[in-house]
Amino acid sequence: MNQYSIEKVANAIVYFVEKDVKHFGKTKLMKLMYFADKSHLEQYGRTMFFDDYYKLPRGPVASLTLNIINNLNEEDGEDFKSYTDDFLNILELKIQTDDEQKITKFIPKTTFKKELFSKSELKIIEEISNKYKDYTKDEISHESHLLKEYVNTQMNSIIDIEDMLEDEESKSYVAFWENEHKQFNKMLQA
Repeated sequence: MNQYSIEKVANAIVYFVEKDVKHFGKTKLMKLMYFADKSHLEQYGRTMFFDDYYKLPRGPVASLTLNIINNLNEEDGEDFKSYTDDFLNILELKIQTDDEQKITKFIPKTTFKKELFSKSELKIIEEISNKYKDYTKDEISHESHLLKEYVNTQMNSIIDIEDMLEDEESKSYVAFWENEHKQFNKMLQA
């Protein structure tokens, strides 16, 4: 299904924890998701997580995912309640302080469910995990700052999915299917 799934995102986090990705907290998660989506988009014509990415000072950020994680322990987080409940069934979040820095630790309550991912998504998540396994949050943030779509997007603005692609044929393909999706949704609402 081509829509956002907190269960899929949470299971990707479980995967990264099980693969012992180093220096793994919120900042690194945001970059791993971005690089996975970008790679899957380039190779297969669609993203994996269906989240919107915004340009923020530390690099691209998966907007909905970050909002859900930031609202896990909030009393007034009713807007995200169903998402946070689903997330907390899969993972526990611990905040640790290390050298005056807050570090988010993800503690899985279940094992990775590969059936939530297609074969191509499993391939990409493995490649991204292996490539960035030992990067610190600063190193992976720096790498994300070098991407043309990050450089060319205004701060606090959404990174256009078409800008994540290199070649014009892929951009046209994605633009076509985005338009088809919008038209289909309009028909459903009529």
